[in-house]
Formats: sequence, C-alpha cells, structure tokens
Amino acid sequence: MSCSERSAWLARNRIYVACIWLVGYGLPLPASAEQPPFEPSVQRLTDDGLLKRDPCFIDQGATLVYCYDVANDQVRMVKLDLNTQEKTPFFPDAGNKHQIEPAFSQDGRYIAFNECVGNLTARLVIRDLRQKREAYITHSGWGGTRSPTFSPVDQRIVYAFAEKGPQQLWSVNAQGEDKKQETDIAGICNWPVFTPDGATLIYGSTRSNNYELYARDIASSEERRLTENSVMDVRPAVSLDGERIAFTSMRDGNYEVYVMDIDGGNVRRITNHEERDDYATWHPDGRLLIVSEREGRFDLYLHEVADEAPVDHERDST
Repeated sequence: MSCSERSAWLARNRIYVACIWLVGYGLPLPASAEQPPFEPSVQRLTDDGLLKRDPCFIDQGATLVYCYDVANDQVRMVKLDLNTQEKTPFFPDAGNKHQIEPAFSQDGRYIAFNECVGNLTARLVIRDLRQKREAYITHSGWGGTRSPTFSPVDQRIVYAFAEKGPQQLWSVNAQGEDKKQETDIAGICNWPVFTPDGATLIYGSTRSNNYELYARDIASSEERRLTENSVMDVRPAVSLDGERIAFTSMRDGNYEVYVMDIDGGNVRRITNHEERDDYATWHPDGRLLIVSEREGRFDLYLHEVADEAPVDHERDST
C-alpha cells in the first residue's frame, strides 16, 4: 500500500482509528501480502475481509460475538450463530455508538463493553440482559475504560482506567457499584482476564518498560511474572480448563499468536505469517479463535492447538 493509499484509508476510517486508540492497541492498517493456505487443522469462520476485533464465545460455544467495521466510520458488535452462519447485530438499537471489547458474566446475564460516544469518549457499560437495564461507569480525569472482564466467582468486573496517573486495574460489581482500585504499580496495566476458578488474574503491565504478562493471586495480591522479552506480550486469554494462556507477541518481529502453560512455561507459536494474527480467544472445545490478516483482509479462524515441545522464540532486538 502506497503512502497516498494509506492516507486515504486513514481519512475514511478516522473515527474507527481514534476509537480503538482510546481502548488500546487496535488492528493495523491493511497491507498487501501473498496468501499461503492455512493448515488443514484450521477452520475459517468468516470471509467478508472486514476489520475485526474482540471475539468471544457464548452459549457454550454455539455463538460467536465480535466487533467489526460495518461501514467506514462505524464499529458494530455482532453475533454469529455457528450452526446456521446467521449474523445479526447484538444491539439493534445501537444508533451512532461504537461498541467494542465485550465481556460476559459466567451465567450469561450481564455483558460489559466499552462504548464510544460524543467526543470519542470511551465509557464502560454494564447491561443486564435479563432486566434490560444499564449501568455506566464514570471516573474523574480524561480517558477511556479498557478491557473489561468478569470474575467467575462473584461477577465483579475488572477493567483498566487511568484516573490518578498510569493506567491501573479497577473493579465494580455487576450493578456498576462499589468501585475499587485493584492495582497501584508503576507502568500501565491492561487486558485483565481470570483463570476459570477465579483465583488468579492474568494481565499485561509495562512496569519493565514494555508489556509483559503477570499472574496476580486474588487472595494475597502476590504476583509473578510469566513472560520476559525485549518486545511486548499482550492480550492474554486463559483456556477454559485453566491450563494454558494464549497471547499476542512481537517477539519474532511480527504480531503472532502464542500459547504457553499457565505458569509461563512451554511457549509455542501458533501462527506464522508476515501479516497480523491477533485477538485470540478459546472455544470451549479447546480450539483457538484468531483474527488473521491475509492479503490485507481480516477474518476469523479456528485453530487446533497441539501440545508441542517448548521452543525459545526470543528475538534479539539489538
């Protein structure tokens, strides 16, 4: 893509680009590349090629929820029935609002998501899908909420926000009340996700000058570092059996998806392509859903994940 073409793309998508800047790293600009075939163990779920992000499964894996560009200046949350392939808006009454980063409570009653409105202000919305009621989380300071996730134990929502300095983790209950600051550490915190038992919170932190992944024990608040690289490791996703963590890393010079054991060992690379692979999430059957860019087009693919021998993918950045 030439500089003029890239500038034109940015002009057409200026609202989307600004919105995803508020809520963390977004998908890159399309790039042209020759498309090799996927392995037979990979199942393609979409073929529209539109920009996509934030996939997650509900209904025991029968329904996929994700966000995509429905138009050049509009981001929508949709649900895809994997049995019928029918795609419908998750919120038909969304109006001109952008909705990103959906998270669901374990019982399916609540959804938390970030909504961009007005002057590109990202706010956290918690909707009770049963009672059709919403709570809006407000903070002092400027900025947007990021990366909500539900505790499987008490349905508290943990999210990231920069209120009193660097972005920290905060939490509220499912009614949007009882707001608490959960971390107070150097650097920026983002992408919290719980283990299935609710005992551990995995998240990214820049306390070591680039994003690494950490595990925080909920009971004691003690933490241990899971990754250590010269480039960022981001967007962790814990498998439903609590044994593995998928994440995005640039350790090999490009956005690729990796899997490691829950203790940070046995790292193996899942994708290998010069374009971007990102936003991994686990299907209940143990497969891994990934947003992959191929020839500048973005679609959703389900990958089989084998337990391969550990490989050191550390890349010397000097």
